[in-house]
Amino acid sequence: MFTWITITPKQSQVKQSYINPEPPFMNMGSEIIYRDESDEIKKLNGWILIYGRRKVGKTFLIKNFLEYDVFFRVNRDGSILAEKFIISTINNMDDFSKAVSELLLADKKVVIDEFQRLPESVIERISTLHPKGKIILSGSSMRVIKKLFGSKSPLLGLAMQYKLGLIRPVNILRELSKKMDAMQAIELAPYLADAWTIPFFMKESDSEKVIYDLLKYSKFTVPSLVGEIFTEEEREFTKVYEAILRLIGAGELDYKNIASILAGRKVIERADSSLIIPYIKNMEGMGLVDSLPIFSSKKKMYRLSSSMMEAFFYLADRYGFEDRDVSFEEARPTIEKLRNFAVQNIIGDLFASAYHGKKEYYVTPSKELDFIITVRNKAVIIGEVKWGKYDSNDLKKFVEKTTFIKAEKIFITKNKNEIKMDNIKIMDVDDILAMVN
Repeated sequence: MFTWITITPKQSQVKQSYINPEPPFMNMGSEIIYRDESDEIKKLNGWILIYGRRKVGKTFLIKNFLEYDVFFRVNRDGSILAEKFIISTINNMDDFSKAVSELLLADKKVVIDEFQRLPESVIERISTLHPKGKIILSGSSMRVIKKLFGSKSPLLGLAMQYKLGLIRPVNILRELSKKMDAMQAIELAPYLADAWTIPFFMKESDSEKVIYDLLKYSKFTVPSLVGEIFTEEEREFTKVYEAILRLIGAGELDYKNIASILAGRKVIERADSSLIIPYIKNMEGMGLVDSLPIFSSKKKMYRLSSSMMEAFFYLADRYGFEDRDVSFEEARPTIEKLRNFAVQNIIGDLFASAYHGKKEYYVTPSKELDFIITVRNKAVIIGEVKWGKYDSNDLKKFVEKTTFIKAEKIFITKNKNEIKMDNIKIMDVDDILAMVN
């Protein structure tokens, strides 16, 4: 059970009503999607900060997979949601910091969710107790990074940091494969890896229709997820952040081109990529953007971490999806193209995880490879994803464009046929799920 505690600077206004906990948004049917990040977090000693974009499942992971004695959640209005705590001892923020201090001195495990909303003085007082007890801090705004990593932060060097992103491919695929056939599990995994989408998932045989419905009924959600990352003191930068996100989502992956477009729109002063790289790095740190290393090059491209966000901003750019009703028939070809790219991306992530390597890309004006897995800068896998029927010509083209790299060649498709070729390993959806299970 949870109890609301409303705290003002002078006195508290305690509401004795009880509410149900927030819906377990990773609960599909009667099963909870296991997140193996929890195993990694449990191995961390001392104080811990779990941070990342909103709605990726930080609170859910803490409550379902980690052990703690007391849970506090700091709300925007200064009120505090407390679990497993005697509320009568809390009268104001001073009493709150005193209570947390006493818990830590008693060697208790304390969670403070959205801790960045606390006044600086409270955070400073709590920090003086380090390394007593164990504290798990959780937060989801740009201010989290500034509060913990800033040179003047009282928490600097006191907490191990763990960035929580989308549900990992192996975890989401393992769960989805229990609910649907292998092909659809792979097609929907990139989208349902965004934990907030799961309650809205409606089972249907047509993957494109599922994705369309998720996008159609979350037109206000996606922009809000981005907006909530920025606090009041960062509002002046929000226009630049959002412009970059929308361009990347619309398919512009080269940061030099992004800088040129933004300069033309007068969003930044000049077409200088150095002006936008700090923004991209911040968004990468918050789990909004992934960097895409280019094989045998120091260059990187960037894409949105979330396939849901990517599809939303792409449709917004192509069809005005935010402002008008776009029919499924109109959007379907684009959704299919985006889905195929998302499938390619998640399969590449699976291989990178299986080989404990890094996923890289190869892109030139004349040649493009779907993914390359490197281990200690050496290519070990070259992957091609053909999400549909294939023939011998597809295999020949794959061989021809990969002759310059010595690595195992893997061709991934929906369903294998009788066509084979020497030196190419062909895998289909059942083989991919075998990697997971």
